[in-house]
Amino acid sequence: MPKVNLYATFRGLTGKSQLVVPGATVGEVLARLVEAYPALKGELFEGEELAERVSVFLEGRDVRYLQGLSTPLSPEATLDLFPPVAGGLAQTFGALPSWLLERYLEEWGGVKEGEGVYRLPGALVRFREVEPLRVGSLAIPQLLVEVEGEAAEAWFNRIAFAASRGGG
Repeated sequence: MPKVNLYATFRGLTGKSQLVVPGATVGEVLARLVEAYPALKGELFEGEELAERVSVFLEGRDVRYLQGLSTPLSPEATLDLFPPVAGGLAQTFGALPSWLLERYLEEWGGVKEGEGVYRLPGALVRFREVEPLRVGSLAIPQLLVEVEGEAAEAWFNRIAFAASRGGG
């Protein structure tokens, strides 16, 4: 059965950091999760659609860029559910590959907590690839970076500076 990793406020609503939930698609797993934890419904959904403010990743890929709620799941699949950033900072960086951001975060003492999630002293950093910026036939990769916590601003500024250097 697919595993579901829960982060931040989702952990508080379920009392769990990870659950095993049956389902053949993302939508089925989320529906069963809501059946077991009704408080999640308003956090995960707007009507019948996945709420825009919520991030759901399948093996590190945003399900919105797969088949959404219809995305099929293997029995070994892992979903990561992230609530919206509250009291944090977020920005999309162009041409900052995720592997480079991961290298920076690890060099700065970050501890990987999941796909696209690192814990730094006083902050939690989440990042994911989003729709590339298209200029004519050129597609520039985009990375959405969200930082929350008491030291969010300092870490966010450090990430922004590193991104502006282009890895140099």
